Amino acid sequence: MQVNSDFFPLTQIATRFVEQLVQCRRLKLKVHEASEHHVLIELPYSTELIGYPDTGVIHGGVITTLMDTASGSAVVCAIYDEYKSLELSPTLDLRVDYMKPAEPNKPVYGFAECYKISSSVSFTRAIAYQDSIDDPIAHAVGSFMRISPEMIGDDFRQALLGQQKTAAEPIAEESTIRETPLAKSIAPDRQALDVKQLDGKELDVKEMVKKATELNDFGHLLGHVPYTNFIGMSVERFGDELVFRLPAKDDNIGNPILPAIHGGVIAGFMEMSAIVQLMVFMNTSKVPKVVDFSIDYLRAGYHKDTFAECKITRQGRRVANVSINCWQTSRKKLIATARAHFLID
Repeated sequence: MQVNSDFFPLTQIATRFVEQLVQCRRLKLKVHEASEHHVLIELPYSTELIGYPDTGVIHGGVITTLMDTASGSAVVCAIYDEYKSLELSPTLDLRVDYMKPAEPNKPVYGFAECYKISSSVSFTRAIAYQDSIDDPIAHAVGSFMRISPEMIGDDFRQALLGQQKTAAEPIAEESTIRETPLAKSIAPDRQALDVKQLDGKELDVKEMVKKATELNDFGHLLGHVPYTNFIGMSVERFGDELVFRLPAKDDNIGNPILPAIHGGVIAGFMEMSAIVQLMVFMNTSKVPKVVDFSIDYLRAGYHKDTFAECKITRQGRRVANVSINCWQTSRKKLIATARAHFLID
């Protein structure tokens, strides 16, 4: 896509903002244009991001990360244009409706606008598409909490203004995962799927679940999905419950100041947890496909091990509703809750 950024003077600020977010650099997100009204960001295709290995379609969590980032960037640009100040605005909530899967081997574009700024909250809407914005892959609406400009930090502010190269640490060759006794006890050993060997055959979900049950290793299910290896996700079964874990992995950082996990990574982790929950307990014949996903962020997800549990609240013949809770230090202190609908037939 060829864009003349001279027509969009806020492109450099949006670009510098995205470059501060480690997860966005790992995804190779590229800002094409930004103004006080909108932001346009490109997500290149990568086999590491595949969520449906039988088709090569990227995971819905990646689309959520793209739209969350585009929306947050739009808020930064709108506030800077209106008040000539730089603010960090964490996501309060985000709802994503998925219209169709993204085509493999093609980039996805995220177009977002901040259409309302109040004294405390900014409101956004976004579209993800490939060939035409009139043929969307997904649509999102979100709200972002405004925080005092003093809390942004001098290094981060200077980086956004181009007064220093970056306020964030560079990505290491191998991302760091903090190992704790609990982490070691619930992180199953598994080999990543060799995506070069994808043959387009539909996965036999029932056989996969049967094998995972026999081995008592439900990480076997995650091993078929490259995106789960990308974020480092694992799972363990305790009786009738599955507990999912997202490790403290440097590549998953969104807010470099706290530091905190990118909201899109948390959403992708919770979405994948719900998919596995349905595969195991609903005896689905296919990998469930997300229809919509709504997440509320209750507190910052710091750079530490994060856990999730799911509850299937309703199952029809074709659609299931799943609620997901996510926490770090205590189940009583949730960092996020989500609700999602999935096609299961």
